Amino acid sequence: MIEDALRYQTQGDDWLKRVAIGGGVLFLGIFILPLFTFQGYMLEVMRRVMRGETETPPAWGDLDLVEITVDGVRHTVVMVGYALALLVVLAIPGVVIFTGIVGESGALAVLGVLVGGLVYLAGVLAMAAVLPVATGNFVKEDSIGAGFDLDVLRAVVTNRTMLMAVLMAFAVNIIVSAVSSVLGFTIVGYLLVPFVAFVGQSGIMYIWADGFADAYEEEFGEPPLSPAAGGPGTGVGTTADVAGESDDRGTGDETDDTASAWDDESTSTWDDESTSAWDDDSTDTWDDAGDDRY
Repeated sequence: MIEDALRYQTQGDDWLKRVAIGGGVLFLGIFILPLFTFQGYMLEVMRRVMRGETETPPAWGDLDLVEITVDGVRHTVVMVGYALALLVVLAIPGVVIFTGIVGESGALAVLGVLVGGLVYLAGVLAMAAVLPVATGNFVKEDSIGAGFDLDVLRAVVTNRTMLMAVLMAFAVNIIVSAVSSVLGFTIVGYLLVPFVAFVGQSGIMYIWADGFADAYEEEFGEPPLSPAAGGPGTGVGTTADVAGESDDRGTGDETDDTASAWDDESTSTWDDESTSAWDDDSTDTWDDAGDDRY
């Protein structure tokens, strides 16, 4: 799985172009807005992998950059919500530490530091398990509220398949961080870091998506997305759209075809054959009969 994830962006003949653009977008993240575009692209990676399309990384030219940027902004709202929740939890030991300092109670202050460290560690681990599921459900429903769906969170976060995916994604993050650290020792290597980060982040989203899809199906008995489902920036119609088109073809088009057949064939038959029979046969008969009488 890790190898497949890291090789994901190197598939296809135009992979160098795709990685070059991705790294460039990330490099321009100093202007903030490209970061949302970058995040929107990563969400599209997750969307495609969840649909089972693991051999076709999104081509930048096929995406609507405005739509994926908006998608990135909406996903950031979900991430900020969880960040605020973590800050609230971390504020509890902070209050204990502050109380110990004000009351000149060394023991209370030390207790606050210890509790704060444990809460911080627990919070980081919880976020590491929750955020992939929240992101997966956000992509599935294309809704900010879906990122906070407690039913899905409770069911999928503790799923063994999802937990394994979280661990593998963490391993990819370590690998990418190590490579980036080595490259950072030289100026040329430092310039390559955004491109390595693009490949690495795509790998992480690949693992998250694959783990979420399997875990969701195990828990709810159906895949989160069908291959026919579309999403922002893809230009792919949804299943409902396809069904609607089928209904149109099954009613209006057939009626038009039937009417056309009736109008063309029947009218043609009546006009050509009947008229021809009247003009030719009847006239000939009249003329012949008349000639015989006279």
